Amino acid sequence: MIRMALAVLLLFTAACSADPAPPGPTQAASAPPSGPGRFTGVLDACSLLTVEQVEQLVTLAEQKYVEAGCTWSTPSLGLKGRAIYALEVGVHLAADVTAAHSFFTKPPKSAFPAMASTELPEPHTSANVGEESFILAVPESHTTILAFRLSNAVININYGWRAPPGPQHQERAVEAAQWIAEAVDRPAPTADPSDGRFAAAPYACSLLPEGVPQSATQCGGLKVWHARAWKGKSGVTVAKEIFDYYKRRPFQRVHSLKGLGDEAFSDNQQYQVTVWVRVSNLVLKIPFNQTDGKVTPEMRAAVAEVLSRLPAH
Repeated sequence: MIRMALAVLLLFTAACSADPAPPGPTQAASAPPSGPGRFTGVLDACSLLTVEQVEQLVTLAEQKYVEAGCTWSTPSLGLKGRAIYALEVGVHLAADVTAAHSFFTKPPKSAFPAMASTELPEPHTSANVGEESFILAVPESHTTILAFRLSNAVININYGWRAPPGPQHQERAVEAAQWIAEAVDRPAPTADPSDGRFAAAPYACSLLPEGVPQSATQCGGLKVWHARAWKGKSGVTVAKEIFDYYKRRPFQRVHSLKGLGDEAFSDNQQYQVTVWVRVSNLVLKIPFNQTDGKVTPEMRAAVAEVLSRLPAH
């Protein structure tokens, strides 16, 4: 069995004294939620809202895949008298309910989208979505922030616009959260020929060879993007756009690779080499600890083993 040295990227990385008060009745602090998580596969943020739902939230929405989430924004077309909106949705899957609760109450700085606070606001207003939630208006950035937890999944939403926040914007953020919560609870999607080979994204950790360390949310650094048909584009076309976006990023050395998936390339930054592979409507990012920037035969074999573990559809 090929063993792969993937870079492990860990996402999870004061009481005041006073004079003693007279003895009185005490109330035990409630224990944090616990238990196994309901979700074991990847939750693709871009597939949690339909085109029709997005168009109700974002004018002339353009969709963009990003790590750990999805964004929709109005392009800069010089439109007058029309609101310009942006919606960011991040999905964070934890190992269990306790880990998800910790992420919800104290999101790391690396969370997407960036939260206004690295701790749960107190007091906070519940959005009445999921098992725990909060909603917060941030006037300085013209943004409403909403986060909610469903079992071991935490969904962060940033909804922004070019205007001071008003009640209607918070209502729309809640509406987006409700739609997302409904989508998360739907049965697994069936294959759609317009999407491509894969009906859903496989769980990244299930693709790892034996012996590779797995963190609660990062799966050894391996990431999977699942593309679906969008505004007349097939899922394969959208996946190609994601693949090309990462291939064209500036300030990196890119080398095309043959014989891996439908297309592949590697890039190297400092002490890490990353292999990017597209297979139909999936894009995989596979990082390695490698100091000389080269893709070795052992690394190619490890990537091939990851690809061999992809489901049939």
